[in-house]
Amino acid sequence: MLFQGLNKLRSRSIMNSIILMAFGIILIIFPDEYAKILIDVLGSVLLIISIVLIFNFLSSQRSLMDFVFLTVALVLAIAGIYAILYDLNTLHILSLLFGGFLLIDGIHGVIHSLVFARRSGRKGWWIMVLLSISLIVLGLIIFNNPWWDTLNALLNSIGWVLLFSSLVSALRLIWVWPIKSE
Repeated sequence: MLFQGLNKLRSRSIMNSIILMAFGIILIIFPDEYAKILIDVLGSVLLIISIVLIFNFLSSQRSLMDFVFLTVALVLAIAGIYAILYDLNTLHILSLLFGGFLLIDGIHGVIHSLVFARRSGRKGWWIMVLLSISLIVLGLIIFNNPWWDTLNALLNSIGWVLLFSSLVSALRLIWVWPIKSE
């Protein structure tokens, strides 16, 4: 039972890295004429994810973690509705969505590195902490959007940062996973 859960977690982590990498490549080659479509798709994806999380909450045993996921689902639903309905500032919406994602991913990476990578007994676990902190810094830079005035430049920078984030996620999985005992 435990090994099935770990295998499910490992396959989910690999799939998330692949999705991040593909999405980063799409953002790099994406023409800026279709930015409104991209934001509508992102808003729709956020709504779908929030609906799935809400249905998971309804079918759960309602523990504390389930309520945390319900809160995340409601925030994602609000962000998705905002992205779909308000067409005011495309740069601002993209900066908020992807900057927030990178902040959450970086904080998750720091916690994951300190809790799991350090305990896995591997040398150099602190490198994962530094990479996760760099994700937090990149998320703050994209969140504040100081240098990108055009949509194409912002999409390219977000694409490259998402590629970096997928690399960090893959390295985190390799670093933590107990490959030696398998």
